[in-house]
Amino acid sequence: MRLRSKIYIALAPAIMVIIGFSQLSLAQNSNSSGQGMQTTQTVQSNSHSSIPTYDKHLGVASCASSTCHGSTVAFAGSNVLQNEFRTWNEEDPHARAFKTLLSPESQKIARKLGLKSADGATECLGCHSGNSVPIDLRGESFSLSDGVGCETCHGGAGRYIESHTKATHQDNLSAGLTPLEKPVERAQLCVSCHVGNSSDRKITHEIMGAGHPRLSFEVNTFSSIQPAHYLADADYELRKGKPNTMQLWAIGQLVASKQLLANISAFPRAGLFPELAHMNCLACHQTLSRVDWVANPLTQVAPGSISFNDAHLLTSYQLAHSVTPELSDDLLRKIRGLSNKGALDADSQALIDGLEMQLSLVGDHLLENPISEAQGKQLLAKLVDSGLQASHQGYGSAEQSAMAINSVVLALNSEQATAFDQIVMQAAIDDMFGALANPHDYRAYAFISSLKGIQSALLNQP
Repeated sequence: MRLRSKIYIALAPAIMVIIGFSQLSLAQNSNSSGQGMQTTQTVQSNSHSSIPTYDKHLGVASCASSTCHGSTVAFAGSNVLQNEFRTWNEEDPHARAFKTLLSPESQKIARKLGLKSADGATECLGCHSGNSVPIDLRGESFSLSDGVGCETCHGGAGRYIESHTKATHQDNLSAGLTPLEKPVERAQLCVSCHVGNSSDRKITHEIMGAGHPRLSFEVNTFSSIQPAHYLADADYELRKGKPNTMQLWAIGQLVASKQLLANISAFPRAGLFPELAHMNCLACHQTLSRVDWVANPLTQVAPGSISFNDAHLLTSYQLAHSVTPELSDDLLRKIRGLSNKGALDADSQALIDGLEMQLSLVGDHLLENPISEAQGKQLLAKLVDSGLQASHQGYGSAEQSAMAINSVVLALNSEQATAFDQIVMQAAIDDMFGALANPHDYRAYAFISSLKGIQSALLNQP
């Protein structure tokens, strides 16, 4: 069995535990395929809503006809499955995003925040429904109760609904279809909820303190464990390009990093204190009986310091080290500067601006030069080596490292470019996710042990 399917079949439950797929989670990833796509864009920060609202949203009912996307089974001989609505409605957590707000747990959070109800609060509806769509662009069948529906991700269908079955893909894009085959577009859309933004999807420590689950996200992993509602077959590649999951992972790291920086810049404070939603939750929220802190050689943050949720930033550095080594040292210096000076320092905006510029340079290089097999191998070794050196005392950096390693392993192996020691690699990745099963009982030594197993698999390639 190929490593890709074996890992995800075996580990999907563990990954869901790790990344917080609970009843209270924000609406899940905005595309249910495990595929990333070729890119033609600039990696930009995304402090505003990514959901397209420039065309009328007709509602999921407009897609649900049995002769359109509402078939109970896939159509033979069709260039689309035509059962996409059924997959979304029955299997995709996005479809239950609004219903989550009706749960006792969500209503309890709302009461703590002084809100009348979670299902009527704009603070909740931005991610749990299509509330970002202006009132005058909501069609007759549009309903917030649809949750995160078709048009939330694919764009308002007002202009392309009649022509999209006959028009070219480019024509559909011109008519308002969102180009989710492009990693930048997909990642910006996803992180607007899964990281949050500074407008209609703002995540604050107040919301977290009221009981909202901790957020954790990696676009390729989340894409891969969602129920697929399309096939990347020859017809798909002809219209949209060949999938590139490693590119999706890499671009996703940069986009998530820039979104964090945009959020820090937009709302650095919460009263007298820094906005703690930007910080590493588990740096504070753990038992005081644990005295296992060690220095992180990358950030060099002092003990007792409040640290940013810097997992995406540090993974972006490891990415840069492999694909743009000439930029990596300066990127790390800027990450250290922000990590040690903090959001409230007088120079913090200059540090943020410098970091965003450096991340943009890495992103621009990636868009022109997608990651090669050789760079993928180098990157995988770097992720493992960095983990061993840093010891991953923090849960957040460990889980992001795990999703990164898994994504790169699968991307390399899916093309059968690298013949890993399958048995050793599978066992080590099982152990890696097993070590992350409970953030409040995380033990770094178990995670490090799994990294040594992955390193062994890499060193013993047939």
